[in-house]
Amino acid sequence: MIEAYLRFTDWLNARFAWIVAFLIVPMLLIMIWEIVMRYFFNSPSQWAFEISLFCYGGYIALGGAYTLLAGAHVNVDIVWGRLSPRGRAILDVLTSGFSFLFIGVLFWVSLQLTINSWAIGETTMSHWKPIYYPLRTTLPVGCLLFLMQLLAKLIRDVAIVIEGEEVFPVRVHVP
Repeated sequence: MIEAYLRFTDWLNARFAWIVAFLIVPMLLIMIWEIVMRYFFNSPSQWAFEISLFCYGGYIALGGAYTLLAGAHVNVDIVWGRLSPRGRAILDVLTSGFSFLFIGVLFWVSLQLTINSWAIGETTMSHWKPIYYPLRTTLPVGCLLFLMQLLAKLIRDVAIVIEGEEVFPVRVHVP
């Protein structure tokens, strides 16, 4: 059952990240559009900056879990990098509570804000007032995915502490 959870969580976050990665394309196209309109036709848009910011916000909020899966978050390598795999796992287990607390609070607060945003039909305060609640939704979804991946990492770290070696390797392709 534990292995099934780990496989599902890794698979879900890898697939979700693959889909989210394509948010970079509309963001890039919008920015190119804005540059051309602004500097070649002297006709800047009211919407391009905000929409590209929405794409980027979703990209960041939804990409954190995959970053954890890939082991790409920042570590203090002065200590962590010099430890054995078991030592790293022990340190990660000891510090995982801070991650769970931070992401858990972020999830709870962002969920409340998102529910309220949907309830009132929140828009931005800009001149053209695009809807804001789809972007707000990305943060609690991203936090939930991150919490799932944190639990998977904790399970793997505890297994390393007990066995002294990796018991449940990541089985999805992580570059």
